[in-house]
Amino acid sequence: MDEVRNEIESIVDNYNRENYLSGTILISKDNNVLFEKAYGKANMQLDVGNTLETKYFIASVTKMFIAAAAVKLHEDGIINLHERPGTYIENLRQLHPNITLHHLITHTSGLHDIYAVPNIRYEMNKLNNENGDFLSYLSNQEQLFIPGEQWRYSSTGFILMGYILEKVTGKSFQNLLDELFFQPLKMTGTGLNNPRKIIFNRAYGYTIENEEYRNADNDKLADIDAPGELYSTVKDLNIWCRAILNRSIISKEAGQMIFKAYAPVDFDPNLKYGYGWFLGNNFRWIPGGSPGFKADIWQFPDQKISVIMLWNFEKVDSYKLFDKIKNALDIN
Repeated sequence: MDEVRNEIESIVDNYNRENYLSGTILISKDNNVLFEKAYGKANMQLDVGNTLETKYFIASVTKMFIAAAAVKLHEDGIINLHERPGTYIENLRQLHPNITLHHLITHTSGLHDIYAVPNIRYEMNKLNNENGDFLSYLSNQEQLFIPGEQWRYSSTGFILMGYILEKVTGKSFQNLLDELFFQPLKMTGTGLNNPRKIIFNRAYGYTIENEEYRNADNDKLADIDAPGELYSTVKDLNIWCRAILNRSIISKEAGQMIFKAYAPVDFDPNLKYGYGWFLGNNFRWIPGGSPGFKADIWQFPDQKISVIMLWNFEKVDSYKLFDKIKNALDIN
């Protein structure tokens, strides 16, 4: 194990010398941490380094928690994933009559992605200034195709699912995830991201412009009061990865639902999509990205390997680095 750890450290350190890294990486195998190390600065202005406890905005990696919560409530009979969204929220009755909750969390709903709305920052500022309703705004997104007939990435469906989870449980998005997952697993470094809120040990997001490091913009929906996205640490996400591998937080049946291939994706013929995860032949992967931040988790269930990368510099090429690490882990 020491030999593999040293090889991985050499790979990552060499990458860092050639391409600036800022963030934290953790790799585990068979429930043991194989490699963990932090790079770069959590706060460049104050010269504060990243650590293994640094909290990063994980953006769309949040989708795996939304999907797991939806499947858990489906198992408990609180929702039915094959029912229409309008069954649970009156405002959603205007959606296409064929849309189900299943479509919302498999990117097969046909709803236009909220992040792809032109001038979305302006639109959200306008909505706030006019005291508009974000749920209604989402439900009025363009229907691009008949539900179930295609796959197209759309965060709209997952945000709508967040609203539905809040409605049927009577709990806030944060409190629901706390009760279902974070408190039982003691994931104390994970919570709802709000850039205006003081969150101890949270990293700033950075980019580079004209060969100069700059503070990145906030997420395009950062000022919207809605079921949002999370921050977390590599240690917390490793707890989660270990829990889903060991089936200690979701049942075997729930795991089979989450990691079942429901649709081929539109950008890679080798990938399919489950509930919140991209699925390959022998692995699953979930990425997240927002101005200043990148997050990726690759998991190889047969070998019980999890690779977690959280970066607060948006120019890091996680995929290039992962390809190098993969050889050291002897996975294909």
